[in-house]
Order: sequence, then C-alpha cells, then structure tokens
Amino acid sequence: MVMSFLVASFGTLTIAAYGVGSNILQVITIPAMGLSMAVSTLVGQNIGAGKIERASRITLLGTVWGFATLSIVGVIAYIFAPFFVAFFIPGDAYVIAEGAQFIRIMCLAWGGIGIQLCIVSAFRASGNMLSAMVIALVSQWMIQFPLAYVLAEHTVLHAQGLWWSFPVTNIAVAIISICWFARGSWKTTRLTDDDKQVAQVSQETIIDDSIR
Repeated sequence: MVMSFLVASFGTLTIAAYGVGSNILQVITIPAMGLSMAVSTLVGQNIGAGKIERASRITLLGTVWGFATLSIVGVIAYIFAPFFVAFFIPGDAYVIAEGAQFIRIMCLAWGGIGIQLCIVSAFRASGNMLSAMVIALVSQWMIQFPLAYVLAEHTVLHAQGLWWSFPVTNIAVAIISICWFARGSWKTTRLTDDDKQVAQVSQETIIDDSIR
C-alpha cells in the first residue's frame, strides 16, 4: 500500500505499469512459495527427528533450486516482457513499453526471491519466527521503501527508481538471509524445553485418533 502511494505520484502510466508488473510478480512467486512450503515441511520433520544437518542440507538444496528456477523464469520474462504486458493491457503501446521496462529491471534478481523464501521457511520450521519476521520487516521498511523513495524522488531515475528498488532489495535480502542462515543459530532453537511433554502429547493424539 505504501509503495502504491509512491507509485501514484508519477501518474496513470506508472500506475498501470506497476499494476501489471505486480500481477506478474505474484504469478512467478507461486512456484517459489510451493518450494518453500516443501522445504518447511522437510526441515520440520528432520529437526523433529534430530537430524539437524540433514535439515540444513535440505534448506541449501531448496535454496539452490529456488534461485535457479526463478533465475530461468527471469530470463524468459526479460525476453518476452512486452508480450506478458500486452496480455494484461493490449493495445496501449505506452503502458506496454513502460510495463516491459519494469519487468526487465525487476526480473534481474528474481532468483533472490527463491533464496529468501526457502531460507525463511526453514527458519519458521525450526521455530525461529523472530528471524523470519525481522527479515520481512527489514526487506520492506528498511530497504525497499526508503530506497524506492530516494531513487524516485531525489535522483534522475524518477519512476525507474521505483523499478530498481525491486532487484536491489531482492539481492540485499537474499544476502542477509544467507548470512543469517550461515550463522547456524537457527539449529539450536527448540519449540519446547520438555521432550517428555512432546512425547506425551503425541501419545495422547494417537490414542484420541484411535478412539475416533
């Protein structure tokens, strides 16, 4: 919403381009979200089984796949950007040109989205909700919006400054996520301090399911 207010200050052409680009961005994040959910499930299972290093390897594998997949999709989007924009808004050459420019700038770092989503999903699976929340807050409020405002309002880029805030943010947040993951502190977080309590709850659940 905050980004929308900033985009609106540049007129209807920029608003239309931003709308189309945002729709395309939502579409390409669907496979990354699916992959991150798979990583979260597998990491949670392995941490529960005490296989921390295996959980780490799963996260790294998912991160590599997420980066590679979205990078390939980004290359395709760069090549066919005008066609994608024309699918949403056919017949408007100005919007198609501006929207294609937005996509071609934004797609340069889509691989960073795959990295961020997979690592954050591993944090959540291991109980590091604070880490996941901090990364989300940093990406939106400390990097993307301030950067978009400075580039758009205080440089010669103007509306293009809004577009460049996307790849820069994706790269920066991906680096932050990797560094945070490499620290290894997420491996020591425990959702409960009483393993007996976990076993008791599990046993009660099994008994309850049997009764049903």
